[in-house]
Amino acid sequence: VIGTGFAEGMTLTIGGQLCGDLEIASQNLVRCTTPPGVAGGAEVFALHEVVVEGSPERRQAFLADGYTFFDPVEVESIQPERLPARGGVPVEIRGVGLIEGSRVSIGGQPAGNLEYQMDGSILALAPAGMIGAADVTVSNFNGSDTLVAGAFYYEDVDLRAVEPPAGPVAGGTAVTLRGSGLVRATRVSFADAPAEVQDAEADRTALTVNSPAGAGPGPVSVSVANENGEITLAGAFVYYDDSRDDFTVAGVAPPAGPVQGGNDVFVVGSGFTADTQVTFDGRIVACDRLDAFRLQCVAPPSIAGAIDVGVSEGGETITLDDGYAYFETLEVIAIDPDRGSIAGGTVVTLSGTGFTPDMIVELGGQALEDLQIIDEITAVGVTAANTPGPVDVRARTEFSRAVIPGGFRYFDPVTRFGGVWGEDIQGAVNVTVLNGGSGQVMPDAQVIVIGNGGDLTLRGITNNRGQVTLSDPSLEAPLNVTAAAEGFEATTFEDVVTENVTIALQPNDGEGDPPPGVPGARLRGVATGLDLLPKPVQDRLVNVMFVETSHTTPYNRTRLPPPGPGGLLFEDGPFDILARPGEVALIVTVAEIDRDVLKSYQDGDLDYWAMRQSIRPLAIGLRRFISASPGQEIDGLDVEVDHPLDLIIPIDLDNPPRGGAGGPQFYAVLPRLNLGAAGFWEIDSQAVALEPNLSLRSMPRLEGWDADIEYYLIGIAFSETADQTPMSISIEETRDVDAGVFITPFVGTPFFINPVVGGTLGLDRRVVWGVDDGFDGPIVQPSGNLVRISEPALGPPKPLWFYVTPSLVTEFDFPVLPQDAGTAGLGAGLMFLEISPFVARGAFNYEDFTYD
Repeated sequence: VIGTGFAEGMTLTIGGQLCGDLEIASQNLVRCTTPPGVAGGAEVFALHEVVVEGSPERRQAFLADGYTFFDPVEVESIQPERLPARGGVPVEIRGVGLIEGSRVSIGGQPAGNLEYQMDGSILALAPAGMIGAADVTVSNFNGSDTLVAGAFYYEDVDLRAVEPPAGPVAGGTAVTLRGSGLVRATRVSFADAPAEVQDAEADRTALTVNSPAGAGPGPVSVSVANENGEITLAGAFVYYDDSRDDFTVAGVAPPAGPVQGGNDVFVVGSGFTADTQVTFDGRIVACDRLDAFRLQCVAPPSIAGAIDVGVSEGGETITLDDGYAYFETLEVIAIDPDRGSIAGGTVVTLSGTGFTPDMIVELGGQALEDLQIIDEITAVGVTAANTPGPVDVRARTEFSRAVIPGGFRYFDPVTRFGGVWGEDIQGAVNVTVLNGGSGQVMPDAQVIVIGNGGDLTLRGITNNRGQVTLSDPSLEAPLNVTAAAEGFEATTFEDVVTENVTIALQPNDGEGDPPPGVPGARLRGVATGLDLLPKPVQDRLVNVMFVETSHTTPYNRTRLPPPGPGGLLFEDGPFDILARPGEVALIVTVAEIDRDVLKSYQDGDLDYWAMRQSIRPLAIGLRRFISASPGQEIDGLDVEVDHPLDLIIPIDLDNPPRGGAGGPQFYAVLPRLNLGAAGFWEIDSQAVALEPNLSLRSMPRLEGWDADIEYYLIGIAFSETADQTPMSISIEETRDVDAGVFITPFVGTPFFINPVVGGTLGLDRRVVWGVDDGFDGPIVQPSGNLVRISEPALGPPKPLWFYVTPSLVTEFDFPVLPQDAGTAGLGAGLMFLEISPFVARGAFNYEDFTYD
């Protein structure tokens, strides 16, 4: 526990229970062992009863919800427990500690579409998996738990062959059914008559049954059904009457075969002799007589389609019209691409043989959409949405089936931090749109992709996961990718060459009331060090001590609440200031100030931060590790001003830009202290010059302060304009200033070419800019460029469009948004254009980056 004023004899509770093994490490740090608690936020309360001048005094402090108890993750059950190997079915996972933000995997594959229920359970879509038992794992920042073998993946039922395919009407024929998913607990029927399973293969590929009695001679369907599914083969078994000796034909089994022939076909009836002859479409076929009721023939090759079967005996011929059907053997050899987004929408090409117009193709149980059979060896379709992981590619026609096990892999293209990643674009781009304000996915966002040098435009709308895949076999990079929605700033990534794009749209509609104000904290203590400094030589000056707190960013000191009169001291003594809540540092500055300026502030004619700009700092003191809750009052925060501001740091700006008329002509350094979690402190000094070699004066030395404190030096090249733009900024963080500081790199400042300053955006919506060179020659190329369009509003400008281009792209056309984007996009009147080239720290790859 971090705070102030800790001392022996204090007690500390969490959630009303004493924290055990209390150790006072220092006045700022306590260690203890947490007591048991109830899941949720718990108050941390410290109490110290002391005697002051003979009277008891109760000192206390607390953090509301300062500690969070959580339930360890425990997975208790999954329903249903049995899952098809293709995945894609909804499941409910129950347990303890299954909080929002959890990750769920089944059989090592991530489950998709997670929904967190009020009762603490999680709904999800099961991924594809391998046949057999699968572990169910839930992980979050509170831990992880696995339900070992909690689920079981099964293969869908398939029935491919019935052997033999004929038997007497009385039944009793031993028949083997071949396929997959054929467990012993399977219901088998011949037409409507049930058949009892006699035996089952352990690998679920075969069942042995005795054929039941039939209603009469002729073909019947054979059906199987079990917990893995059900399937029926029409005309798969033919009954014959073994009591007859006259010449009859009951049927042909199987009723269809491949065009290449060579397969066995049974002709079934009665009265067959060694002289019985069979023809397929008029051609005599070779047959073996098994008995008077069955002929085993070899089908000759033929073309696809139904043919007549003739059976002749003793001058009599019986013809079965369309008695046998030839089909192309279905085979799927490849699918390209073999991976795609879980959003679906990826155009895939199937290669194989035997493709027919009635063919159906499924990926993980989801049928391909817009399936087009180009010819018997090529088909094109669009993937449907699915869960992440590998899935089977299954194709089927009336008579044939084919599968590529795990032949296609679904993946989630999102990157939670926005940006681009993945492989080179091959006919598809996967776009995810997030709400930049909340981080949530954005359904119904409009997405436009322009490729092929502007000759191909694809449009789509994001699904309930905020995703859409735009696909065309001819799509070629680089792409212009834009997302837009009513009430949000439109965003475009220019020259995208990788397949996955995540765009965060920033709200710009200003909806909703501002959040309520947060009460400040009161900080009290004693500041010393002013009395040790000499008085100013000039009577018009006076030494003053300012007691203030750190700010959250390098640039927002003036947004701090003024500390109040208790933070302006004229001699060593107590202070009492108002501070922002959070982790802060106290900074006490001793400075000279003009008495007239000080009086103007005290009379209310000058605000606090305007008054602060006129000081000449002399020394500062620092105290860190103060954690202040809203409304909290903290005493005992003594600070000594012990660091004189007498250090001079030479600064060399490395080849900053120098512009022509209206471009950068001045150079500056703005110093800050980086105080870690407590934020920053803006040092009351700066350097400005006409050349990029400067001296930063009135700086503190860091000796005596914590080793993690660094100088945060902001180097700037700026222009003599009202807002000092164009400007270029580079930041250096360091503790080592003995030999001066070299600030690098700088990017060139942009200047407008089209439209010019005060100009008009043309009907072509084209933006073009140039870049100033460096003070000493060619300047560093940027990692990329951020372009912003906004328009005037009652408050800050309203953002309209956020546009990102790679390093050397300095011109583009704003795409035209669809009408469904509403008022999103460019305005109709005055707009502001801002162009910001940037260099990212470390290696930057425009083909794989995040917003960070």
